[in-house]
Amino acid sequence: MSRLRFLPCLLLALGIPRSVALLAQVPDSARADTTATSDTTDYAALFLRTEEESRVVVPTLPRVGSPSLLPGLSRIVFDRDTIEWHNAQTLSDLLSKVPGVYLWRGGWVGRPEWPTFQGRLGASVRYSLDGMPMLPLGRDSVVVDPTLFPLSFLERVEIERLPGELRVHLFTKRHDRVPPRTRVSVSSGDFDIARYQGSLEQRSRSGLGFVVAAEQLSVPLSSDQQGAYSNLQGWLQLSYVPSDRLSASLQLIRGGPSREDVLDPDETTDTLSARIRGKRTDIQATFTYAARSDGLGGRLSAILARSSWAEDSTEYSLPGPINQHPHVQALDMGVTQLGVLGGYRTTTTALDASAWYRSRWTPLEVRASAAATPSPRLTGSVEAAYLRHDGGRSSRWVLGRGGVALPLGIQVSGLARVGSVVLAPAIDADSATSIFDRAILAGFDRPRFALEVGYWRTASSTPPGFSLYPMVGRVATGPPTKWVTVSARVAPRQWLILDGWYSDPTGIGPEGQPPTHSIVNATIQSKFLPTFRSGIFALKLQGSMESWGTGVIGRDPAGEAVTLPGATFFRAQIQFKIGSFIAYYDRSNMQGTRSTYVPGLPILRFASSFGVRWEFSN
Repeated sequence: MSRLRFLPCLLLALGIPRSVALLAQVPDSARADTTATSDTTDYAALFLRTEEESRVVVPTLPRVGSPSLLPGLSRIVFDRDTIEWHNAQTLSDLLSKVPGVYLWRGGWVGRPEWPTFQGRLGASVRYSLDGMPMLPLGRDSVVVDPTLFPLSFLERVEIERLPGELRVHLFTKRHDRVPPRTRVSVSSGDFDIARYQGSLEQRSRSGLGFVVAAEQLSVPLSSDQQGAYSNLQGWLQLSYVPSDRLSASLQLIRGGPSREDVLDPDETTDTLSARIRGKRTDIQATFTYAARSDGLGGRLSAILARSSWAEDSTEYSLPGPINQHPHVQALDMGVTQLGVLGGYRTTTTALDASAWYRSRWTPLEVRASAAATPSPRLTGSVEAAYLRHDGGRSSRWVLGRGGVALPLGIQVSGLARVGSVVLAPAIDADSATSIFDRAILAGFDRPRFALEVGYWRTASSTPPGFSLYPMVGRVATGPPTKWVTVSARVAPRQWLILDGWYSDPTGIGPEGQPPTHSIVNATIQSKFLPTFRSGIFALKLQGSMESWGTGVIGRDPAGEAVTLPGATFFRAQIQFKIGSFIAYYDRSNMQGTRSTYVPGLPILRFASSFGVRWEFSN
């Protein structure tokens, strides 16, 4: 079916050059009376005007919610080019580049891929989108599933690293030119997977702008496979940015994920991966004012957002007596958020504060932070937070960070957080847990060689599990744990790069994450500059290996430990780029192993995907 879908596109692509060639063969013997109706548009003038306008930079929406000043080694940033370079299919794929992240992969694209960082499972990652905290909704109202949000809507991902927690700041695309920008992407693969992406971004000199984007992902699988998935998502944004000091925007993001159950083949009544089928809508209005246009001075942002989830849950009813399996006709869930974020920035200091009201779970959240860099070699920051949750519960903590730049390009950074945290406010029975987490990191980054070593200590906790994996949906209370992470990059030649990371708890670690976890990549890249001197061409060949040792992944419904055997997976990617046109081929589980990230959900063997992406200015 996938080949049939691509046949019209192939014929069209082959037909365009042929049509152009035939037109070029028309002799210069046209009759005089035909010239009166010919096209007199001056395409050369249009081209020159477009080139001139493409150099005009217009203001764009500011990035709201991300700390403006942090010590070194505190944050990992993926911009648009980096995201394209990694060829990540989901946001979880991108998070796996962070040392110490383990993904609970459900077997193939479209299934859940929940990340856990240093044993905290569902509490280990917090997300925000353009400054708005993303809250979990739907059948699992405890954990955000990052696979449900399309990477094609994003231009930048910033990841703050704390012991046992990642703060992921997502920023939608920013178009800073007058000519419209268009993106088209078509991909397919094994098991009839199909992904279509399209977007149009327009800005004017007056400050008005809009974005219209959509993504369709369909994974029907074959008749003997379970877990089919489909999701059509749309994004509409209207904005007004008359200057670098003033901006307003209104955006709507809507998705409709539909994922089937995956049942135990030996016990058809046991669900390994639970289905979801509903619609999520996020509406966000943002207003920002800045005292200066250079990023310094005061700034103030106000955000009003409404997130909702709706579904017909008739199909979730199980056969049997009504008293045993009560039937629910529909599930509707929503939360309203109102936030005010302010700050003041100088060349050496930064002050930030935020206050949020929510209609459920966490009615009040207040944070304040201060940072300073008294010298180019020294940076420090402190953050205090108070959150009031439903049921009279509260979270409060203080976080301190400091960094120093040593000779030879070496950076050393340390952080500590002390206080109490409610890991899952949506669970009424979850109470505050005392924490004293700390870490120290050291590293340096050179063009040919980079190295980072981290030593982390996380407090004892009972994090929420992943309820859509009911057979291993929870974990036992984890002990205080010490972690060691190492990441490195070696480039012996300009065209050859070896990189990867390693993470392991010292002693007995918590459940939910296997020991001796590592990812290694070998990449060959070339621009063929002797042939393509403009640098317009690029080729990338990459092989990856992910490996871990035997550990306990969680607990079954009876409370017994579920063992995750050690495993090794290989993956290969090929990608070439001509200007803004990218074609790629990606193959997973190359050795065809039946190993799993989650017991009972093996990764599909020899599964591959391929496609093209093209981004251009009109």
